[in-house]
Amino acid sequence: MSIIRRLFPPTTKSAVRFQAKLLGPAYDRIDGDPDGPSAPSQAGGRIRLREGPSAGQEFQLTFEASDREAHVHLRRDGEEVGHCDFERDAPEVDVVLWYIWVTEASRRHGLASIMARFGLRQMLELHKSASYAIRMLRLINPSERITKIRNVGIAVLSRKLGLASEYDLGSLLTEGNVQGIDLIDADEETPPGYRIVLKDLPYVLIVFLVDPENGRPYPGGHRIYNSLVSPDAARHWLAERMIVIGNGNYVLRQDGIAEMVNHLADDAEEARFFARRIRPVPRT
Repeated sequence: MSIIRRLFPPTTKSAVRFQAKLLGPAYDRIDGDPDGPSAPSQAGGRIRLREGPSAGQEFQLTFEASDREAHVHLRRDGEEVGHCDFERDAPEVDVVLWYIWVTEASRRHGLASIMARFGLRQMLELHKSASYAIRMLRLINPSERITKIRNVGIAVLSRKLGLASEYDLGSLLTEGNVQGIDLIDADEETPPGYRIVLKDLPYVLIVFLVDPENGRPYPGGHRIYNSLVSPDAARHWLAERMIVIGNGNYVLRQDGIAEMVNHLADDAEEARFFARRIRPVPRT
């Protein structure tokens, strides 16, 4: 238990039922405390991955924060292989994860998930009450040609953490509002998806589909992309959380808190502590 938790124990009960879930590959802590700060503004420690393409490798995680921003750095043998950036007291919500970067050689190794988990845990320690979002907003002109899906990793991460699109997709993806749907082909790095042109803001949605069982994007050539995109299909995909938006912000609402807490906490006590510090983003 961290210093902050000992000094400011929660006083009310939490409705979150703890069920530990992995966010990224499992790892062992070697030294320091990479999941809990020893001081409010700086923390870190070494980890050794137990699984995945980087299994057996050691990494150094560090966290630093100021009044308006916070940063996580991931190093291997002294060389930075990734970092992620947070904005504090942002215009949209209190805490925004707005950028994650990993070297090309280390992508799809689960390192972005490790950094996000580490950083979000620190932010929950620092903020007694805060709302959370992941920023991916990009307005696209309907005439703009889109040739690949972007923000796949961070969008999948958002969904796994229980965050939801800030858009009311049920209202946007109606037969009367959809003007056109174009298939975006897969390439070696990204899955296929759709470019959906709308009558109303944001005018264009870039979406891809994920398997509801494991949250992974369906690959190119999957039969689901050969099926007819109809209002009924869209409603089913929405109900199963299969539609992921690549050009819109994700926010943490009340119904996503348990999912986020279960991916971040190590035990039931920590889950209750984290849940009490999250202020859900209201629906507008």
